[in-house]
Amino acid sequence: MGIDLAYRQEGAVLCVQMGGEWKSRTMHEAIAAARVEADKRKLTRLLVDARAISLPPDEVTRFFAGIQWAALFDQTFRAAFVLQPAVYNGFAELVARNRGANVSAFFDDAPARQWLEA
Repeated sequence: MGIDLAYRQEGAVLCVQMGGEWKSRTMHEAIAAARVEADKRKLTRLLVDARAISLPPDEVTRFFAGIQWAALFDQTFRAAFVLQPAVYNGFAELVARNRGANVSAFFDDAPARQWLEA
C-alpha cells in the first residue's frame, strides 16, 4: 500500500495515523483497511490524522475518496479528519457527506475530538 497506516485505540475511538502519497488506488486501499480495523475492534468513532498525506493529483482523486469513504462507512460511523490546511479544500468531505457519511474535517486535534464526543 502506498499510504502508511498506524492504529491505536483511545477508549471508544480508533485513532488512525495516515501518511504518504494520496493517489486514488492507495487511498481506496487505506480507507478499506481502516474499515477492517474498525470492525475488528468494534469501534464506530474514528479520529483520522492525515496531516502527513500529500496533496492529491487532481479533484477526481478527492471525489473518489469521498465516494469510497461513504460506501464503506455508513451513518453508524462518525469520523473526524485532522488535515493540513494546504491539503484541504472541502471537496472529499462534501462528497462523502452527500452520500450519507458522518464526517467532518479539522486542522487541530482538540476540536476534532470534541466533535467526535458530541
